[in-house]
Amino acid sequence: MSRFVLTTRGVSRAALHGLAALAVVACSGGADPEGLDFAFYRENVEPIFYASRGDFLPPEPGEPACVMCHTWQANTPLMLESLEENDDGSVYWTEAQSRANFEIVSSLVTPGDPENSRLLQTPLSPQAGGSAMHTGGKFWDSQDDSEWQTLAEWVLTGSPTTAQAGPEVDFEFFRSCVQPIFFRVTEGGLACANCHNAEFAQTDPEESWGNVSRLIEPGQPTQSRLLMHPLHPDGGGDYVHNGVRRWRTQDDPEWQMLADWVNGELTGASCPI
Repeated sequence: MSRFVLTTRGVSRAALHGLAALAVVACSGGADPEGLDFAFYRENVEPIFYASRGDFLPPEPGEPACVMCHTWQANTPLMLESLEENDDGSVYWTEAQSRANFEIVSSLVTPGDPENSRLLQTPLSPQAGGSAMHTGGKFWDSQDDSEWQTLAEWVLTGSPTTAQAGPEVDFEFFRSCVQPIFFRVTEGGLACANCHNAEFAQTDPEESWGNVSRLIEPGQPTQSRLLMHPLHPDGGGDYVHNGVRRWRTQDDPEWQMLADWVNGELTGASCPI
């Protein structure tokens, strides 16, 4: 059976209530140490991730459901478990899968502060206070959207915490050692800049850095699109990349250099390769 869906008939509300009740028993009142409510998450938040957003086909194509990109298809900070499917076509996550999802999703919010939570900012239109970029599109035009409000209600169940900053990723190393990679021709005869000229081949390194910085997750190389899109799937890379695969494995010296840089371990103008 299919492990992902374009549209879904969903799980019945009665079933969701039953699952949420189990979660309350399993989770000591339904909240994690930061106070984010697991029962509320499972009943109200998780269905948003597999909600139908249209047929994804002409004449009136919609947007793909979140799970279309945020399960096995790509390495992203929002990496959800693959869905299970009932005989009638409805989909669900088991309790164990929901708990794993909960841990991932919780890491993308600032408890008690919806407007500074990445989970709520990324799919939100910039005009409504969202982030500038989301490869999967913008789902909410306003913070008044019912889905955004549901997520905000959940985030407000948590206790405010101080977010732990990732390592600093050095701009000088980017300018001296990373940006030249975009112009190196691969064995197949292509450089990244052949297709990504608008993003990478900027005369001003700071302008190029503004584009590239959106493609990395400081401290998390395997969740950084800059490293995972051009990596072959056999090496753990993303399933979809319209261009050629630059690296076959994560042992490639170029990939390793980028990973060390994203981890904050490489600085300055001295390039190891």
